[in-house]
Parts: sequence; C-alpha cells; structure tokens
Amino acid sequence: MEILPSYEDSIANPDWLDLVADYIPVTCWTRCCLVDHRFYCRFAPRLWQDPLVTVRHLGLHPNDDLAWYRRFINTHIKCARLETRSYVRSLDFRNFALRASGLYSSEASERAISESFKLLPRIFPGLICLLVDGHPELNPESLAATANTSETSGSLQLLDLARCRHGLTPKLFNSGLFRGLVYLDISYVPGSVKTAVQSSLNLKTLPELRVLRVAGREMDNSTASLLFQTFQRQLWSLDLSHNKLGDEILDEIVERCISLFDFHTDAHFETEGKLLKPKDIGSRKYGPFQFVAESEYSRRRHNLERYLADSPFYTRRADETELQEWQAIRPDGLSPLRRDDANTAKEWLLDEVMSVRAKRYIGSFRGQPGVREGGLTHLYLSGNKFTVSGIERFLRTSRGRLEHFECDSCLCVPINPKGMKIIGFTGSAPLFRPLISSALRSLRVHHSLVTQVPSISIEGYPPASAARLAEEHLFRNIQRSYPLAFTPDTNPRITSLTLAKIPARSTGPVIDRLIQFLQSASEQQKAIRDAKTLFSGRRRASVLKGLRHIRLELEPEFSERVDVISTSGDVDFDRLLDPGADDFDQDTTSYFGDEDVTFGITSRRNKAQAKRIDSDADTKDYVQWTSGRLKTYPYSETKTEYITQHVDATHSWSGNVFSAPVWIGPGVITPQAAVNEYMWNLQDPNLRADIGPATPNHVATGVPPLAYIFHAAWEAMIVPKSNAIQEAAKSATKFRDVATAIKKYRLRTKGTADHWDGKLELVRTG
Repeated sequence: MEILPSYEDSIANPDWLDLVADYIPVTCWTRCCLVDHRFYCRFAPRLWQDPLVTVRHLGLHPNDDLAWYRRFINTHIKCARLETRSYVRSLDFRNFALRASGLYSSEASERAISESFKLLPRIFPGLICLLVDGHPELNPESLAATANTSETSGSLQLLDLARCRHGLTPKLFNSGLFRGLVYLDISYVPGSVKTAVQSSLNLKTLPELRVLRVAGREMDNSTASLLFQTFQRQLWSLDLSHNKLGDEILDEIVERCISLFDFHTDAHFETEGKLLKPKDIGSRKYGPFQFVAESEYSRRRHNLERYLADSPFYTRRADETELQEWQAIRPDGLSPLRRDDANTAKEWLLDEVMSVRAKRYIGSFRGQPGVREGGLTHLYLSGNKFTVSGIERFLRTSRGRLEHFECDSCLCVPINPKGMKIIGFTGSAPLFRPLISSALRSLRVHHSLVTQVPSISIEGYPPASAARLAEEHLFRNIQRSYPLAFTPDTNPRITSLTLAKIPARSTGPVIDRLIQFLQSASEQQKAIRDAKTLFSGRRRASVLKGLRHIRLELEPEFSERVDVISTSGDVDFDRLLDPGADDFDQDTTSYFGDEDVTFGITSRRNKAQAKRIDSDADTKDYVQWTSGRLKTYPYSETKTEYITQHVDATHSWSGNVFSAPVWIGPGVITPQAAVNEYMWNLQDPNLRADIGPATPNHVATGVPPLAYIFHAAWEAMIVPKSNAIQEAAKSATKFRDVATAIKKYRLRTKGTADHWDGKLELVRTG
C-alpha cells in the first residue's frame, strides 16, 4: 500500500471489503470473484469496468490485441449476462491494437474494431467512457450510425476522439448517446468546428459538457467567437491550442467565458501590494489602466509571510455561514490543482460509479456553471497568433480566475521587421504575481519568462547565428529594459511550471538562467521550511507548498553551420532593420508570414497610421550622447519631466476621449541606462505612442511609480541593431548542451542543502 486509507474512509464503509478492495492487485481480481457471492459483487465490477486496460495488466501481449478483441466481441460477450455486460464502463483504445500482426493483421480484421462501434451502446449499456485518441484505424462513422438509432439508452460522459484520421459528421452530437458528455476531445480531427457548433456542438445537445478540447482545428476568430457565444461560462476547461486565433478573441473570452466575480483584492496589501485602477481610463492595446502600489513588505525579496495560505472566510453575522451571492473569495492556495486531462476524467468518472464516497469529489470535476463558481479556470492558447501585449491585457482583465494557463509562443515586440520573428515573454513576469493571477496554480509558457532570452528567427539567417544573437545581444537588451524575470517567489502559489521551446544548446545565458532558477527553487524550499517553523505556534497557520514540479521542454538540435548566411546572397542587415525601408512592415502580420489572417485590436493599423513620420533627430546616434540635455521635441517644448498626451476615442478602451500626463524623463543622462535609451527614443515621433501605466519592471529601472510612459519607446529597446546582427553572424562562441549542463548541476547538488527535492523533468520535443 502506497497510501493508507484515511480515518474518514475507514469508518464510512460498513463493509471492510469495500475498504481493502482498492488495494488488491489486478492480477488477483479473477480469483477474488470466485470466493463467494459477496466477493463477486465487489470485484466483478472492477474486473469488467475497463476491460482493454485490465486485460493488458493480466498479461495480454500487444501483438495479440486484435485476435483477443475479435473473440471478446464475437464470442465471449454473447455468452455474458446483461448484468455482467453492464459492468463495462470504459473502453480505452489509446494503447490497444496499435500494431497489426499475426493471423489477424488483415485490413478486414483491423476494421473490426471500428465496425464494433455500432454495437457498443447495445452490448455495453453502462458504457460511459470511450477513448480512441491517436488510434490509427478507428473510424467514428460507425459510432455516428449508432448515435442516430433509437437503441441507445445510456449516455457517454467522456469521449476522446483526438487525432482521429476520419472527419466527424457535423450532426454527430444530436443523439442522446452524447447528451451526458462531461469531457469531449475532438482535437486534430478533420472537419469544420463552425459547422459542428451550428449543427450539434452546443448547449442544447451537450448540456453537461464542462471540458472541451478543440486544438489543431484551424479555427479562426469568427469560429471561436461562435463557440464562446454558444457555451459561455458552462466550460471550466478549454483547449484552443494550435489554431489561427488573434488578439481580438482574447477580450471575448474574458467577456463571455470567465466569471464576472473578481478575485483581485486589497486584503493582502501588506504582502502582495494592491492594484490602483483609474476610473474609465485605458487603451485598446493595454486594456483598463492599472498600477501596482507596493507596500513596505511586498517590495522585500525575503518575506516569510508571503508563504502563508489565505485565512478562512469569516463573517461578523452568525446567520451568514456562507458567501453571499455578491461575494467571491479567491482559493487559499492549499487545495490540489483540479486536473482536466483524459486520464483524470476517466478515473474520476469510474470512481463515481464504483464508490459512493467519490461523489464528494466528482463535483469538483464536473464544475458548477453558476455565476460565481462557473467560467473558465483552465485555458490552453499555445501555437496561435497572439502578441505579448494581447496576452498581457488578457491576464490583467481575467479577474484572477485562471488556475492553469498555457501559451508557449507570442510575438514580443510590435515593431516587427519583415522576415524577423522575435518570440517570448520579455516583461510579463509581474503579471503572474498573486496580486493579478490570484488563483494560478499551474503554468506552461515560453522559457523567456525565466531566462529572458527570446526565440528569434530571421529569413535567410542560420539558426546558430540567430541563437547567438538572442543570447549575446537581445538578452542584454531585455535585462536592461525588463530586469524582473519570473522566479518561484514571484508566485508561491504556483506548484507546477513548464518552460517550453528551450533551445537544445546554449552559449551560456540560457543555461545560467535555468540553473539560477533551480537555485531559487531551492531557496524557496528552505524559506518554506523556515516559515513552517516560524508559524507553527498556537495559530497553526497553513503554509503554501511552493513550486514542486518543473518541466523543461527542449527543442530539437540545430545545425551550427554559419558559412552560408542566405540562399540568395548576404542579408542586407541595415535594410532589414531600417523602419523607413520599403519592405518594413510594422503590422504584426509579418510575424506570421504571408497568411491571410484577420488580427485583433492590438494590431489594427490603417495606412495613415503605418506611414512613418520624419524625425528631427537621428536616433541612430544614441551612443554619441554622453552629456547635455536633449534639444529636440519633446524636450525642446518643456522643462518638466511630463507632457500631456491626448488619447482619442478610437484608441481608448472605453471609447472616451481622455488625456494623461506622460513621463518623458529629465532629458539629461541619468545613472539608469534604460531610462537614457527611453528618453532618446522619444525623439522619434513614431515611438511616442501606446501610453500606459509604468509596470514594476519599469519602476525597477528608474521610472517613477504611478507614472504613465510611452510603451512603444520602451519596447523599441529590445529590437537588435544591425551591427548586432552582423556580430552574431561572425561570432564563433561555442555552444553547450543544455540538458547535460542541467544534469551536471543536479548531480553536483545532490545530497547537499542546495538540492531542490521537487520533481524535475527534461523532455526533448519534436
């Protein structure tokens, strides 16, 4: 026994056999069924509930799967009683009959499984879980034929058809066979999602649906909008990965799919700070303006109170034992993360059938579609066409409701030279603080959130040179302009973190930052132990677990050849980065090549906006500015550090015209390098745009707290200069293997006080 039953479980079951049945090995179930009627009633349901998985545990070789299945369906089932067949609750084909061999390897035999689908609801009336994810042969057309008959009495609750090679009938879900679906995965399946939503994928036919996965369906903004309008806040988990979605759809997710009850609160000001929101002021790019007001303790790096879980809900009135309908209290950070994968869904649904005590927990999987409890908490957005500004706006406006979030690729700068792609989260770390991401427990993002090294690719530029450009130049730019990287203490409530798209080899910075992150996880581990000791007095305060799982996803290897820079001659670096060049494209669509994509509000630019304004100053001479006050606009028109900027209705979040004082700096050299470059950039009228509040990253570089700045001028610091690209092309810096370096560090710290004892995974993707 790995985990002994709790005292509550021990006294809840009147029969001791119910208590020990979960701990009996699968190989003993058949013998237990032969003991007597009492034992049969306990173990026969377990033996039959998931036959394809059980028979594997009993020793069936994968080569014999097809032969066994034909005998099982055509011979043994015909002899079984209806009561016995009703014990079958799940058919999991994901690891069954994946290879064809032996006597039954003909095409006709392989079709036997698909053809048997039309019989399943009749011969297994208790079937609630059907999983065929990735199976090479299964065709759901037979299931569709079954769904259209009147013989179906029960209803599936879990259906996993991901990566099915055959298209789905649009009206498939009109049958009562699917009316009780709680979990549905139709990812990477041919066919139109829009037609399915209009025909059968809706609330009328699927009133119980809570988890929906529609990844890899080439879904555009209009189809996603229809999906959101259809299900609204009924779903608590939604997978939209690897589609064709842009920033505009993010605002609709917040408006239609996320609970209106806000988890943002000032109650934790001392340890987390608080949000200050100017009324009715915001921009279409940034969203509603908000500032982070720090307390004396929230500024401190070492503050053990940050590891305390939230206190229970209290009320002054004895008759108010529950939250009122207008109240919402954020999760305390102690309860386990609600999981939404197919294995968990199957396990919980089968437990619900097998055990009365499981019903106490199954409600958390089904979720509650009510106003306060309902709405999305798990969201997957990887592989789409979002910009960092769009994702950041989404995180600010989602009211802290997300518990799990995934987004592994975003365009990170608005000024996007044609042929260049810069991907990553450069200054987003403060948005994952508990102050803003109040309920977040699990996160999967691009590694740059931690390493501050973005992914970059340039047309005709070798991958090795692009990697050197990112680590030797962009890394320094980002450190200077956005010094706050994500650390475990950024949000101690996060227990699981996955860093995606890590390069297989590094010249140094990626390896160094990953090792520093593991060291920070070790320091957090020690601090949490100290907090448990410190707060173990009379109050017995609960302490957060901190980060316990780190997964590092490494990209495939790349060639180090740099002898051929371009297939059509050398790259014209000056022209590539010259905003005035003919091929310069400031629209974010250049990030996605020549695809015809309609983007969201953060990237809408008409021809008048895209046309550049001539600057009075040569902004390329920044390195020559060593003393004196800048003499061009805006510094020529004011002696103060602020100018008034007007925002028209088309760029205003609320549609109201407003003005705000924007900080431009003193106009003279300061000790802060980022501030100096920001002031120099402001001489370019094209960069005096996108006003918004100064974030903790800006404040850390010297910007006054609670000030507005021109974000376009600040973001321009990230873009590499043409000489940097040339230097990277000529660089001969050696690469080191990232996985090897991480493993050496783990071996070096093993058995020492610096060893982090959480779960670390190294995975090579692709």
